[in-house]
Amino acid sequence: MAASITGRVPSQREDLAELRLLLELSAVRRLADRGLSDRELALVNQLADATIRAARSRDVEGYLQAEMIFHRCLLELTGDPALSDIAQLLLASGPGRSPRGDESIRLMAREAHEHRELASMLADGRVSSADHLLRTHLSRLPASGQAVGRFLGLESIKRARGA
Repeated sequence: MAASITGRVPSQREDLAELRLLLELSAVRRLADRGLSDRELALVNQLADATIRAARSRDVEGYLQAEMIFHRCLLELTGDPALSDIAQLLLASGPGRSPRGDESIRLMAREAHEHRELASMLADGRVSSADHLLRTHLSRLPASGQAVGRFLGLESIKRARGA
């Protein structure tokens, strides 16, 4: 049976969010330290723009998809295949990810623009700024996806404990 993040206790969701933050911070630091090639920057900007377009059109599902692709791209640009594989699991969309209401739409628009800011910071090698922005950005995003629980073995651990 697939594990669902939405049914997790807050500490488990927080652990998954912390794992995502650690992985993405490491990737962003690496990218900012080495800088992005013109081609990489063009790709990151294109993906950031896709989140902005989806947010402007209030396309929640399109935004969530574009956001997942943007964040996964950052991890893939490090050249570390393990990060890419883990990212696929952590960033998989799942239940509980869809923002609703006007406030959520405004938040989605703000987060979309943060993707563009992050791309600019990476291009300029502003490690501290990129680090701070990513921490703020990810603090508002839920860690979700059914594959995450399976990947981390949470259901197996739960069964082994008799819970």
